Amino acid sequence: MQLKFQPAIIIFLIGLLLTTLTACGTDSTNNQEVVLPILQTSDPNISPTSSELCSNVLYPTAQGATWIYTSTGGPSGSFNYTNSITETRADGFTLTSQFTDLTRTQDWACQPDGLKALQLGGGSAAGISIQGMTAELATSEVTGISIPQTITPGMQWQYALKLQGTVAMPGDQQTQSNGGYSVDMKELGRETVTVPAGTFEAVKIQSNSNVDIMAVFEGIEVPVKFNGTTITWYAPGVGYVKSVENGDFGGTAYSATTELQSYSIP
Repeated sequence: MQLKFQPAIIIFLIGLLLTTLTACGTDSTNNQEVVLPILQTSDPNISPTSSELCSNVLYPTAQGATWIYTSTGGPSGSFNYTNSITETRADGFTLTSQFTDLTRTQDWACQPDGLKALQLGGGSAAGISIQGMTAELATSEVTGISIPQTITPGMQWQYALKLQGTVAMPGDQQTQSNGGYSVDMKELGRETVTVPAGTFEAVKIQSNSNVDIMAVFEGIEVPVKFNGTTITWYAPGVGYVKSVENGDFGGTAYSATTELQSYSIP
């Protein structure tokens, strides 16, 4: 019984935790041709308007800032999504991710030491529907920082949160789940990166993530563990431009690449 349901839970977690620094999703294009809108590229040398506390050179937080991405090679197939700053506050902002048939929001807090994601996505609870299964996981006890205010060569930092909620399986079966997600990050230097949106001098960051969740189904505890490594490139004044995530899915290794297609920062 454990082996039957454990892969489904892992499918959900991988889709939900595809990247820690951007909102995630699993809307697949099924390899169909998708025409993406082209945003007017902004001048990365112009500082966007945001509160002083929320100002971060690697992550513009101006209201209306928008980025379009394409992800390929992951367990969920190829998909496109748009990230936008839809609300700004003196001490935080809201990031909205729009997929073909799905919208997710994620609140962030602005602190003197940097920016911190308060959820994985989906408002007060992280939720997504995938392959006949729906999960609602509330986040709590968020610690550490997602993007530091200042990143120095070789700098290391951590981010973690607790997860608790319900996973609904096909056939109206439900299981309670709780555990945590943590990530250790390190600055690896600067590199020139070329993506469809352009060529950027970017900061290279390695993230080692760990998911450790215990699901209880019909009184049986099913441990769910996942480890992955992601390399992310952030361009000053532009934001997240590329990531490459390497992990293992059901015993099969995969490498998912996400690239910035176009962007607009007011």
